[in-house]
Amino acid sequence: MKMKKLSALALCASLALSLAACGSGGNNSAGDAGKNPGNEGGKEPAASQEQVVLKLSTWQTDAKARWSTIIPKFEEKHPNIKVELDLLNEKGDSVASMQKLDLMAASNDQLDIVELPYTNYSQRAEIGMLEPLDGYIEKDGYKYEDEYLVDTKVNGKVYALPSSMQRWFIIMNKAMLDEAGLPVPTDWTWKEFEEYAQKLTKGEGAQKRYGVYLHNWPDYFQLQLMSKPSDNTFLKNDGTSNAKDPLLKSSLEMMKKLMYTDKNANPYEDIISQKLAYRNQYFNGLAAMLPIGDWMVSESGGTDAIPATFLTAFAPLPKAEGESKHYSPVQPTYMGVAAKSQNKEAAYQFVRWYTSEGLEIGGTVFSGWAKSDSAKMVDTIVSKAKDPSKIDVESLKYTIENTNPGSFPVPAKYADEAKNAVIPEAELYLLNGEDIDKTIDNIDKKITEVVNNNK
Repeated sequence: MKMKKLSALALCASLALSLAACGSGGNNSAGDAGKNPGNEGGKEPAASQEQVVLKLSTWQTDAKARWSTIIPKFEEKHPNIKVELDLLNEKGDSVASMQKLDLMAASNDQLDIVELPYTNYSQRAEIGMLEPLDGYIEKDGYKYEDEYLVDTKVNGKVYALPSSMQRWFIIMNKAMLDEAGLPVPTDWTWKEFEEYAQKLTKGEGAQKRYGVYLHNWPDYFQLQLMSKPSDNTFLKNDGTSNAKDPLLKSSLEMMKKLMYTDKNANPYEDIISQKLAYRNQYFNGLAAMLPIGDWMVSESGGTDAIPATFLTAFAPLPKAEGESKHYSPVQPTYMGVAAKSQNKEAAYQFVRWYTSEGLEIGGTVFSGWAKSDSAKMVDTIVSKAKDPSKIDVESLKYTIENTNPGSFPVPAKYADEAKNAVIPEAELYLLNGEDIDKTIDNIDKKITEVVNNNK
């Protein structure tokens, strides 16, 4: 572990030196397109501007983000700017993509527009990979907080604008709900969630249908924490350990109870030993409910790999104890301008356009733009699904409209490290019967070590 930390630090130092040598800090090169860094996406550029070619570096495939639809629309409005997709990983693997991006930043490779997953943003902003956008925003004449739903400031500066914004909810097999005589929940608690899991479980053996599937991602260890309005993950908003929040303990206890006492969810050892996939469990009818993020809206209409054969309904994450509203953390992806770009102004024009109207043209994900019409986005996303008839639009719209975004500042640069520190302790509790209070103490200790090591 120490060697891994040293390697990570060495990489960051190397990147910082390389990026500093490339020059940033808002000094635009002679190759920048136009002289108005605030030129908004909808405005026609001057005909005399030079033609520039921008690279869009992202892990998101065309099938997921529909770049082949979005990019031509931008180029129609900006004939002097050509945007070329630089897919960092053919399989859409974000981890492998970030490794490649780091190497590109430290080399002579062209970087202009950079898209980052939400836990990978702050570290790369701090080492100088991204251009500060405050000056561009000021010249554009808008207030950031009026335009976007989440704060992207790192050390007081905006280095990216939020593109897609992920919420969590529960997807449910409507036919199984009807069979059990259960309505689609509109206002429920985690206790009622457990009751639904009990009533939806059916059968025995290999073909047993579980009431709910809980995957082995760390997100599932903190489900109840996620339904808080703030401090809703393993780290508090101030970057310190949140392990002592009673809802983390309650989340782990609920998970173990569902798996081993009530037997309404797949046992954890089956999930890891059989390498179960959440899509297969849900779409093959082996689980009636699945807590998941909103990328599954479109997939609820089926995919080429896994067709949808039943109607999927949607419900908000259950309410945390003591809360009167349904909350979900919002987990945005970030799009920024590379500090080493030779065409920063043109790159900013694309970033601003994409994080507003561009995402709505793509119509596959929900937007972090404050002016986005969520009901219209639902209709767009559903209409572009493989089989829209398999998506319960009424319950989906209700869920989106009645899910309040929990506060979620830019994740600390060590957020992934803290999350990974939780996994072995949570698994000891689930698999080996470790005492829950000792588990929480160990998780708190491990997260605090991560925090202190990154000070």
